[in-house]
Amino acid sequence: MLFSEFSPIALIATTPTGAKKLQPMSQNKDATLWVSESLSEITNAQTYKDSLKKHVADLWETHKAFVFCLATGAVVRLISPLLKDKSTDPAVVVIDETGKFVISLCGGHQGGADKLAKIIALQLGATAVLTGAANGLELPAVDMLGIPFGWCRGGGDWNAVSAAVAKGEDVEVIQEVGSTLWQNHLPQTHPFKFHQSPTTKAKIYITHKTSSP
Repeated sequence: MLFSEFSPIALIATTPTGAKKLQPMSQNKDATLWVSESLSEITNAQTYKDSLKKHVADLWETHKAFVFCLATGAVVRLISPLLKDKSTDPAVVVIDETGKFVISLCGGHQGGADKLAKIIALQLGATAVLTGAANGLELPAVDMLGIPFGWCRGGGDWNAVSAAVAKGEDVEVIQEVGSTLWQNHLPQTHPFKFHQSPTTKAKIYITHKTSSP
C-alpha cells in the first residue's frame, strides 16, 4: 500500500551494494527490482539482458516511477533521451550507494517524485533532496496548486508562472472559488499578490469558469 500510488515502480541497481539498498522496497508488490545478469544471484530480483539504456527505454512508457541506486550523472544520461513532458514523464528518484541521500531527480511535483523520495528517505533513515525551485523557497508548486482540494489545472503557460515564482517575481492570484486555507501556509515572504496589480505579468485564476478573463 505504501507505494501503490506510484505503481508500477522499477527499482534499478548495477552493483551488489545498490541492489542491497533497494531490496527492502522490492518486497512490495508494486515494485520490481531489476539487476544485470552478472548479479543474477541477487534474491527477489529480475535480470535484464540488454543494455541498461535499452532496458530503461523499454520500461519507460509502462512505469509510473523509477528508483535508481546509481550515480546521478549516469541516471541523467539514461533518461535524458526519454523525457517528453513533465505532465506525463514518470517520477525518477536516485539513491546514492551510501544510502544517505534520496534525490528527487525528475517529475518532482506532477510525477510524485518528491513524495516518493520522502517516503524512501524515511524508510532508509536518509535525507530527501528535493531540487525544485518551489521546494527551496518553501512554496507550493503552482502547477499542482489545489489538488488536495480537488481542483483541476486549466490551460495557460504554467511554465512561465513557475519561472516567475522561481525568480521571485510577483504573481497575481485571482481566487473566485474554493478554499483559501493554502494561503495560510505560505512563508512570510512569497511572490503571490491577492489583489489586482496592473504591473504583474504572471497571473493565476482560481475559478469555476472554463476560461480566464
